[in-house]
Amino acid sequence: MRHLMRDYVLIMANTGMRHGTEALNLMWKHVTLFEDGGQQYLEMSVSGKTGRRDIICRSGTINYLKRIHERSEDIRHIPFEDLLKQRVDLPVFRLPDGTVSKNIHQTFRKFVTDAGLITCPRTGQNRTLYSLRHTYATFALLNDGMDIHALAVQMGTSIGMIERHYSHLTPRLKKDMLTGKRYELSREEYHEKDLQ
Repeated sequence: MRHLMRDYVLIMANTGMRHGTEALNLMWKHVTLFEDGGQQYLEMSVSGKTGRRDIICRSGTINYLKRIHERSEDIRHIPFEDLLKQRVDLPVFRLPDGTVSKNIHQTFRKFVTDAGLITCPRTGQNRTLYSLRHTYATFALLNDGMDIHALAVQMGTSIGMIERHYSHLTPRLKKDMLTGKRYELSREEYHEKDLQ
C-alpha cells in the first residue's frame, strides 16, 4: 500500500484531478500518450463532479504510472505503451494483486500525521488528499505562470472558484508588475532611448 500511496500522491499533485471520483474511476483506457512538435504528452480523460474532461499531466507523471504498471501482476507483462494503446479496462490505482484499495484516505492521513504534516501552518486546517489539488493549483500559478482560465479548465472548476481560493497568491504572481521591475529599462535601453 505504501508504494501505491506514494504514486497516488504524486499523480494527484501533478494532475490536479479530484481524489475519489476522478482518481478512483481512472482506468488504463483513459490514459493516452500523444506527440506534438516532437514532444510527448500524457493525457488522462477523467470523469467526476463536472462530467468528463481531458487533462494534460505534468511531465514526470508518466514515471509514476510506469511504477504502478510494473507492480501490477496481471498487466506488467504488457509493454507500457502497448497497455495504453490496447485501452485496457482496469483501474489504474490498485494494489499489485489487482485489488482496489478502499483505505487510501486513511493511509494518507496516517502518513501525514506520522510525518508531522497533518496541519497546514498557513490555514491551521488538517491536510487531506484534496490538499494535493491545492498543491497542484498553487504550483501551476506560482511556478508555471499558468493563467487562471487554463487552470480552471484543467481542474474542471470555475474561474471564480480559482480566484476565491488562490487570490492570496496574486501579489506574488504580479510581483514584477507591482514593483515596476517589468517596466524598468536596462541602462543600455535607457541610453539608447535617450539618444533617439
